[in-house]
This record gives sequence, C-alpha cells and structure tokens, in this order.
Amino acid sequence: MRALIWFLAAGLALTAVASASAKENYKEQNFNADSKEKFDTVAANVREGMKPGGRYEYVKPAERSTIDQKLSEMDALFKQSPTVAEMSQQTKIELFNDQEVVNSILTQRDSERVICTKQAPIGSHIPITTCHTYGQEQDAHKNSEQVKNGWTRTQCGDLSKGACGGGPNSH
Repeated sequence: MRALIWFLAAGLALTAVASASAKENYKEQNFNADSKEKFDTVAANVREGMKPGGRYEYVKPAERSTIDQKLSEMDALFKQSPTVAEMSQQTKIELFNDQEVVNSILTQRDSERVICTKQAPIGSHIPITTCHTYGQEQDAHKNSEQVKNGWTRTQCGDLSKGACGGGPNSH
C-alpha cells in the first residue's frame, strides 16, 4: 500500500515538474519599442521572423497584411515624434493599440510558443501532461496533410498493371 502511494506521489511530482519547466522555458517576446531606432530594429526582426523558417513563419497571409499595416502606422507615428516621451497622449494611445494588435498576432503564431495538454492516454484513466511547441504542432499538421494528399486510389481501368486483382493472366 505504501509503495502504491509513493508511486502515485512520484508520478504527480513528475507531472508538476514537467509543467513548471515548460513554463520556465517559455519566454514571451513582445513587440515594444520606445524610440525610432528601437522600432526600426524590432520591425526588421519581425519582418525577418515572418519569412519561412523564422520564428513567426506560421503567420497567416491576412495576419501578415495586418502586421505590415500596423508597422507602417507605427513608423509614421515615430516619424512625427522620434521617442514615445515626445508623443502626445493621443499618439501614445494609437501606438499602444497598434503594438497590441501586432503582439497578439505574433504571440499566437510564435513557433516557440509552448502548448501543454493534460489527457488520459488510451487504455488509462490517469491523465498525463504533454507539451510541444506551436511550430511542432503546425509541422505535424502539414506532414499529415502531405501524407493524406499522397494517398491515391488506383484506377480499376488498366487491368494490365494488376489493379483491382487483374493482370495479364487474370482473364
């Protein structure tokens, strides 16, 4: 009985440690720039990250358009005032709102974002926690779509190729 209780406690501790370490490894990178120079650097990094193989490569085309639009709007605001300290309150609000739109999209589509689920595996009632990144999830989805699209049905019209049980000697 003590061994069973110890085993269950150890299992729960491992689950808690796995969840905690996933949260510790996750570092959210927000789009935040308070000067024209910082903005130019961050905007260039975001645009580079949206290219294939980049951190934000999974941004959808409509979202990419929104990000480009908001980056252009922020660039215009920084051209009027080179630092946030020099901006009017209304301009600061516009900048903040544009940054929040960009941040929300980039956070959602970040290939390094950690996703954890807690489910009972088939044949068990004891749930386990599994974690993976958004990039791993998207790659798995893409690979399964490629496999699914690669499956073709053989046509039964050409019996000389052995399709549908036919062949040269099947008549």
